[in-house]
Amino acid sequence: MSATRNTGWLARIAGWNWGRVLMALLLLGAAGATWWQVRAGKLPDNVQRIVLLLPDAELNDPVQVRAWQDAAEELGVNLDTQTASQVMRAGRQAQGTAFILPDTLHRRMSDVLIGHLRERVRAGDSLMLVHDAGLSDIDGRYREDRARLSDLAGVQYGLYGALKTGMLRDAPAWVVPTQVQALGIPPGKLVRGEEGRPYTSAQPASSPDEPLSIAGYVYGALKYPTFVTRGAYDGTRLMNAPDGSLVAGLHRFGAGQVLFVNLPLTQLKVRTDGLLLHSFLQYFAERVVGAPQLSPMPQGRGAVVMNWHIDDRKALPALERAAEMGAFKQGPYSIHFTAGPDVNEEGDGKGMDLSNNPQAQDWVRRLGAAGHEIGSHGGWIHNWFGSRADKLDREVVASLIERNSALLLEVGGRPVREYSAPVGNHPAWTTAWLRKRDIRSYYFTGNTGMAPTRSYQDGVRPLPDIWSYPVLNFGVYASFEEAKADQLPEIEVAAWLTDVNRFCADHRTLRLVYFHPIGLVMYPQAFQRWLESGKELANQGRLRWMTMAQYSTFANARLRTRWTLTDSSQSASTPSQQLEAHHPQSLDGMAWLLPRSRYGQPTVVSGEAVVDEVDGQWRVVAGPGTGLRLHLPLS
Repeated sequence: MSATRNTGWLARIAGWNWGRVLMALLLLGAAGATWWQVRAGKLPDNVQRIVLLLPDAELNDPVQVRAWQDAAEELGVNLDTQTASQVMRAGRQAQGTAFILPDTLHRRMSDVLIGHLRERVRAGDSLMLVHDAGLSDIDGRYREDRARLSDLAGVQYGLYGALKTGMLRDAPAWVVPTQVQALGIPPGKLVRGEEGRPYTSAQPASSPDEPLSIAGYVYGALKYPTFVTRGAYDGTRLMNAPDGSLVAGLHRFGAGQVLFVNLPLTQLKVRTDGLLLHSFLQYFAERVVGAPQLSPMPQGRGAVVMNWHIDDRKALPALERAAEMGAFKQGPYSIHFTAGPDVNEEGDGKGMDLSNNPQAQDWVRRLGAAGHEIGSHGGWIHNWFGSRADKLDREVVASLIERNSALLLEVGGRPVREYSAPVGNHPAWTTAWLRKRDIRSYYFTGNTGMAPTRSYQDGVRPLPDIWSYPVLNFGVYASFEEAKADQLPEIEVAAWLTDVNRFCADHRTLRLVYFHPIGLVMYPQAFQRWLESGKELANQGRLRWMTMAQYSTFANARLRTRWTLTDSSQSASTPSQQLEAHHPQSLDGMAWLLPRSRYGQPTVVSGEAVVDEVDGQWRVVAGPGTGLRLHLPLS
């Protein structure tokens, strides 16, 4: 059955007027904490630091700071935190800093701090200015004519005097077609204009101004709370609103650059819509700052999770058809079974009935023996469980998940390490419950379009080592059956699937695509082309299939990597840096990516690593050993 529920933030707030909600929050003000400390000591100008700039007052919600830190950790970007007073005390001696002024956390700001930042950027520092940061003064008052940071943003916004609460309203976010790749927006996450058709390579943008809206699974084109902007913009537009207001753009300010993001990234991240925060942080770190990155992927190589949901016995003939098409000659895949005898209600006899179904048992054993990961697709009675999991007593939900997993272990002989909720119904409490049972990977219908992430649900910080795998939507669809119901042409589905493979290879990232076996029968040529594309890219060394459990194991090992960047210049004429990395067990497979526009070819000073060039970046892949030291000449 299709995953048509999103128990995360979007499902609950789809009907809210976000302009009014954010305006109410603005009027309440915001604060920050003195206890967010920064590593002491002066850093040289050629080592740019990326600093999340926080206020001095006590934080109301430190989870929001952690959301930025988690995002940076997942992207492989070194992010420091610094308070306003620390920035002021450092003066201009700390030149060479890229500041992030986050929304929500830093709404109140003094004129003195704004003036200091203005001079820092004019002298050459970079700034990522997000939404309502600095919108009000230290006493919580708005400037009447426009926000005080308007000159840094490059447009007038925060027009409280003229528009009052109308200065903020809900509007679609249109991505400029030429900026889709730069922002790392994955295939399927954009829809065309008012008709809402998914945007694919099968039909490229008809013009540089064609509206491509950010879309959500089920909901289609999404609306976000953005400020009305006025005035000509002299920079590169990345996103626009339908009325021409700037949603995101990059422009020069003196010798520095400012990335203005007119979206509440922090609020979105902690409410299961984190794609945009990750996308803009990646853009800022890579394209504005030119910072080195610890790749999220082993060997810095892209991957795709093919997630099969086997709901009931009707899927078995489609599995046979998939085998005939050669699907299982590739892999490994994440293949999840609902094992009980029923589907819609207890006693209907329409389920897999794995206990008494020799054919299904054979599939579980064969697939597991071939290296695929057999996961649990929820709670025993697929549709019944999926429609009630958020309403049932926890004990009932837990017992059904345990029953499903126990039977898969009994039949397959391997513990269950992955989970997917039927119909996408994943109450927040189940994440910690799964982690206690050594399940560190789960399918998720929030955060659609993202790479694996530690998902915040209900504004609560997740456990650090259990990973959600957001479904990659195809416009309003996520499964083949949904697309077929709307008679989506096979050529568009094939284009989407091959676009996903190329995206993961080009961006050296991972995405999850889920489906039911019956969907393969509906789009056999698209599925065949997907397999062929995966094989071609694998033969080129650019892509692999991975299971959720495989990636989570790597991701948790990667979190234990510690690395620093220091100045190693012998003279002003030969500037250079040193990258030093350590891991308590092994750095093997960890990879660093460095922009060739900023760095000459790295050399290995100590430890083991292979250096090559990929798509305008230096890639350094570590070998066995616990330490690595690199010499990085600056271009």
